[in-house]
Amino acid sequence: MQAGRWSRGAAIAIGLSLGWATSAVSLTPSQQQQLKSLGIPVVVPGKVPAGFQVKKISVDPCPPNAPREGQGVCRFGPDYEILYHNSKGNCFTMVGVGGGVGGVDQAYGYEVDVPLFRDRVMLWFGDLNTNSRYRVPTAQQLQQPQASLRSDWVGKGPFYGVSYVQKDPQCRRGITPNQAEQILRSLQFLR
Repeated sequence: MQAGRWSRGAAIAIGLSLGWATSAVSLTPSQQQQLKSLGIPVVVPGKVPAGFQVKKISVDPCPPNAPREGQGVCRFGPDYEILYHNSKGNCFTMVGVGGGVGGVDQAYGYEVDVPLFRDRVMLWFGDLNTNSRYRVPTAQQLQQPQASLRSDWVGKGPFYGVSYVQKDPQCRRGITPNQAEQILRSLQFLR
């Protein structure tokens, strides 16, 4: 088991050095300022797969006069979403939310290390699965883009996650679970 983990970690380290681009550089100074204006720690991928760019960001501040708690969160916010895409129509989002999070188990899942938070989260994909235990994905599934990919939330409020969202008409496919895992491993605070 330990050898398998080392091999997977080595493969991820190689993936980060080959065919991956630095993410924070793709945010314009204006986009960085918008994200920082929310008054919460902002988490972004340190690396994204080659060819992916920020398509748009959305920010939703706390409502006016809303009381803020410890890390700057309020009852309904603040929230942000960064949509990344490539020329082939693959997309994923990096999301930060102040609260009101939940989750539903899906057919396939496995644990992923998130070094920034010194935590492990589940990475999910497949159909919703409320009646039975999730299944461990095959190696082939980990290399195929998944339409319903999402991570569990990480953090203690604000909460952060990576997912595939089909809100944009140019987003035709998600990313692979292997890519999502590498993104989660690269998360960093926006400085």
